[in-house]
Amino acid sequence: MSTSISSCSALITKHFQLPEEELAAYQSSQQELEEALASIINNLLNQDMTRLMNAFYKIDLDEVKFKNILTTADPDQIAITLSREVVKRELQKVKTREKYKDF
Repeated sequence: MSTSISSCSALITKHFQLPEEELAAYQSSQQELEEALASIINNLLNQDMTRLMNAFYKIDLDEVKFKNILTTADPDQIAITLSREVVKRELQKVKTREKYKDF
C-alpha cells in the first residue's frame, strides 16, 4: 500500500465525513480508491447534493472543472470522472505537504 494513497484516503474520508473504515479496504491502488469513491459520489449525487458540494468545497476542487464535468460528461461517467479529479487533487495536497513538512 502506498503511503500517498493511504494519506489521500484519509483526507477523502475526512472531507466526505465517512466512517474511518469506509475506504480502508480500497487503498492498494489509486484506481481502486477512485472506483470506491465513485460509488460514494454517485450515491451523494442522487441523495445528498449539499454534502457532496460541501466535500468539494473542502477539497478545493475547481468549480469550473466541476461544472464542466456535470454538464459535458456522459451521465454514466460523472461519478468516476469526479472521483478521479478528487483523488488527483488530494494527492497534490499529500505531495505538497510531504515536500514542505520539514520546513
